[in-house]
Parts: sequence; C-alpha cells; structure tokens
Amino acid sequence: MRDIKLSVLITTYNLEKYVAETLDSVLNQKTDYIYEVLVGDDGSSDKTVEIVKKYQERYPDIIRYYVMDREQDKKYDRIERASRNRINLINHAKGEYLIFLDGDDFYVDERKLDKQIKFLESDEYKNCIACGHNVWTYYDEDNKIPINQKKDMAVIKAKDYWKYGMYLHSDSIMFRNIYNGYFPDSIPGAHYDDNIITFCLLTKGDILYIPDTMVCYRQLENSSWNTMSDMDRNIVNLMDIDLELTIDKNFKKESLKRHLYPILYVWLHNEEVTKEIYDKYYPQIEECRMSWTKHWLNYKKHSKVKRFRMTAWLMANLVEYVFIKVGRVVLKKYL
Repeated sequence: MRDIKLSVLITTYNLEKYVAETLDSVLNQKTDYIYEVLVGDDGSSDKTVEIVKKYQERYPDIIRYYVMDREQDKKYDRIERASRNRINLINHAKGEYLIFLDGDDFYVDERKLDKQIKFLESDEYKNCIACGHNVWTYYDEDNKIPINQKKDMAVIKAKDYWKYGMYLHSDSIMFRNIYNGYFPDSIPGAHYDDNIITFCLLTKGDILYIPDTMVCYRQLENSSWNTMSDMDRNIVNLMDIDLELTIDKNFKKESLKRHLYPILYVWLHNEEVTKEIYDKYYPQIEECRMSWTKHWLNYKKHSKVKRFRMTAWLMANLVEYVFIKVGRVVLKKYL
C-alpha cells in the first residue's frame, strides 16, 4: 500500500445538519496523493455519528472515526473536550502532513489539498513548517467575508506572525506531522485550541501564506466560541499567554504583544471579574500555574503602587504596539 501523504482531522459534535457537506468537500478533492480522513466525535446525541458511519462504510479505505464517551446531563468544558478530541486524532494519524477541519466547515476549492501539499513539497518552501491560506467567514452564500486582506503570497516569519496579530484559521493550516503519533506532554492537552495549535507550529518554523480563499468557516450561534461572554473569551485568550510560556519562553515578548487586547479588556472591566467568574477559572489557573492570568484577574486586589505599575506597563506597551503597526502601514505605502 502506498504511504499516506495527508491526514484530514475532522472534529464533530451534534452537527447532523452540516457534516455531510463537510465530508463531501473533502472527498471531492482532486489530488495525486493518498490521504485519510479521521473523524473524532465528541459524543453527539443527534445523528452525526450515524451519518459519519454511512460515509465510512462507503469509503472504508479512507475514513476512520472515533467517538468519545459522554455522560448524559454532565456539564463539560467545551474547550477541553475539543482539545482532547483533536489530540486523539493526532495520535491516530498516519499522514506525513496533517490538517484540521471543523465538522461544520467545508472546502470550496477542489484543489485545496493538492495546492498546499505541492507547495510544502517544493524546494523553495521545504523549510516552512506549514502552509495556510485565506478563509471565508461564512454566514450564508450571500454573506461571506474573507478573514485576511493580504493578497500576496509570503513566507511569514514565526515571531512576526505571532507579534503582529495575523490570524490563519486552523481549517486552513496544513502542517508537517511533527507529532508522529505521539502528542507531547509538554503541551497542555486541555487547551489545544486554534491559537495554541498555531503557536506550537510557529515554535518549529515559519508559515507559507497563500491568498487563495479555499474554506468556508461557518458561523453558528451555538458554537463553543459564540456562546461565551466577552469576559470569558478574553480570559481564555489571556490564559494563552501562560500556556505559550509553558510551551516556549523564547516567544515571551511576542506573546505579550499579541495578547495586549485581552489584558486591556480585563483591566478595563476588572470590576466585572466577580468571585463566581474567578472561581470558574481558578482550577485551571492553579493546575497550569497561570501567573500572568492570575496577576491580571486579581488587579483590583493589588496595592495602589502595584496597580499603578501594571497600568503604566500596559499603556507603554499599547503605545509601542500602535506605533509599530502604524509605522509598518506607512512604510508599506510609501516605500
């Protein structure tokens, strides 16, 4: 049997309305390479697994699926469940390259996978750890917006990508299989979400960006991200600083620059950090020793002198960040 070139890793949970379109968009890909499709289901209570099973029966040499146990009526952390689901797929993947796809999203270019593999296989880009591209933020066929405005292909240096806030959705990032069937203990397994997925790759190398818009990132009101409050979203993004420092401290400066907004949000809304909110995240903060998160969530409990120093640090970094961003725009326009 020929070696598997690519593993497409699809995660699902109660997506019976969308998963067939997702699978069809993958199976309709035109490529000369052998690929496999691994579906990880988070214990769906609808017909998602039944639909996936029917596809697996039709394509037994391509599709494998795994279903996580789920206790009825038990409350789970969505991010942790999704992370464990992804990690399980990584540990079963046989491909030389990996790519994630959410079970409600879908490809809109039948050459998407082929294009990315050929770029990563070329001598020119053999040193890139991954290849990403533009993505549609998709509400419906008449309402979709590209996530990135960048129109030129480019090799994006790891620290530049992280520092200056560019965003490549995980649906778009095909990467070399650096895990080889074993997910390392050095990466916090409960927090392997979009940002951490990309950060882990950037610690290994640069990313090739191609401007083709080849995936629809479907917007659902009941998605794990859209159901979170603004405070919850910013605390989760704030926690990424500590997680990133755990993975690679060489990116400390870049991580702080990238996450200035959640720090600013928590600073501006610190009166809204109630005991209930703090207690919700306390177990994770303690387990992962999230000193930066703990530091900013406890802002109003610090002394006046410490609060002044924290505010001065934040303002100085915001001014520097804005100055650099504006400077880059001006240089690009006039030079």
